[in-house]
Amino acid sequence: MTGLVSGLVTAARLLLWSALYALAVVWGVEWLLDQLTSRPFMMGTEVEPRWVRTALAFAPFALFATWVALRNATRINKAWICGLLASLAFWGWYYIDGLMNTGGGANIGMGLLMMISPLPVFLVLWLVARRSGSPKTLRY
Repeated sequence: MTGLVSGLVTAARLLLWSALYALAVVWGVEWLLDQLTSRPFMMGTEVEPRWVRTALAFAPFALFATWVALRNATRINKAWICGLLASLAFWGWYYIDGLMNTGGGANIGMGLLMMISPLPVFLVLWLVARRSGSPKTLRY
């Protein structure tokens, strides 16, 4: 029973930190970029797309937290850091592309890439957790 409780606590902690990360990487970075580029941080028409981006940033970590809870995994720090770096690479590319695209218009390829970005991030999380986890975590 202790393994189950520790797996659930680890998953809950992971969900909390992942929610904070998703809010920071979307709402915080967009607010900061709007301040740096002297644009107003609008809430009108930008609210729904911003929540979708937040969900895309949060999705791989929520799926990973579910996996952690189901497998009672507790040794996930390395996996979370690797997943965080993979996610930051995608989001950094997204924001840099937006800053460098001075011609206006949407980058459709980048939008499609960001819609599937939770999948490779989750794969990084899962593969690193499987390799660095305890033998109990690796059992299928």
